[in-house]
Amino acid sequence: MYDWELPDDALKAWVRLRQASDAVDRVVETGLDKHDATLAQIDVLEVLSVSKVPLTPGAIASYTFRQQHSASAQLSRMARAGLVKKTRSKKDQRVVRIKIQPKGQEALKQTRQAGLGQARRLLKSCLSDEEIRQLDGLLRKVRDRALRELGMKAEPLPETVNVPDSCPG
Repeated sequence: MYDWELPDDALKAWVRLRQASDAVDRVVETGLDKHDATLAQIDVLEVLSVSKVPLTPGAIASYTFRQQHSASAQLSRMARAGLVKKTRSKKDQRVVRIKIQPKGQEALKQTRQAGLGQARRLLKSCLSDEEIRQLDGLLRKVRDRALRELGMKAEPLPETVNVPDSCPG
């Protein structure tokens, strides 16, 4: 990887943001590979594990910031692997609800340290707690501005989602 030195500070920061994101993802994925899991699967399993109710593919797509067709394809693969179960609504057959299965819970348990725990350790190894809070605030500003340009906004989690007390690791 090259360390881009560009004359435009905003462009240089954008390149570093992308590089940091890609590099952290690769570190996390390296740990997940040992468990034959992907970051996309873990994202879905994490969302399902904190939900008090089965979720629709659309809700999962929204929570994981994926296109609905991509989330649906991911969910189909995960259902075939026995990680999640798809159930059609008895009232409306077009409505599908997704629920994490015991195999998915076990996979999440085994990969949590390799995924979220690894990301947490990486951040804490090079940033102070105050720097992590500052980074979070800055990234939130960038995310919220990008969402506004897309005609979207970040919403608070609904009451059907439990917020974990702590992150693994």
